[in-house]
Amino acid sequence: MGLNFEELPPLHQNFDLPPPFVLHTECPHYWRYHLPGETKEDFSTRLANNLENLILKEGPETIAVFIAEPVMGAGGVIPPPATYFEKVQAVVKRYDILFIANEVISAFRRLGTMFGYMPIGAVMVSPQVTEVVYSQSNKLGNFSRGFTYTT
Repeated sequence: MGLNFEELPPLHQNFDLPPPFVLHTECPHYWRYHLPGETKEDFSTRLANNLENLILKEGPETIAVFIAEPVMGAGGVIPPPATYFEKVQAVVKRYDILFIANEVISAFRRLGTMFGYMPIGAVMVSPQVTEVVYSQSNKLGNFSRGFTYTT
């Protein structure tokens, strides 16, 4: 599923990605996407409201998870406004949707510690998932993936 969230079309080749059931909402990059005169608080509220409208339009029972990158790494190590995740988490909790924070680099010391993943820095995958990855890789050749800073 990880490649579905990349905005890099070459990584989608040979995988029929992204599938139509993967939805995207707005990027919480305030300086790039705020409206004229909109405060960071208002921006966060607007994005949370838009997320809720998307959930209601699609049907909350059809959405399993909301995945977000807490700090945009490839975008320039940019954290969202302070209240963004508080507001978004309230929306997804309201509809019993799992929230996953997908963080890889945690800003390389720009958030107060050397790396946000410390002291844990591992990915755990069950044998069942590994078997599927291996079987599909054999069918398609090399198994494509994103870059460290763009996951």
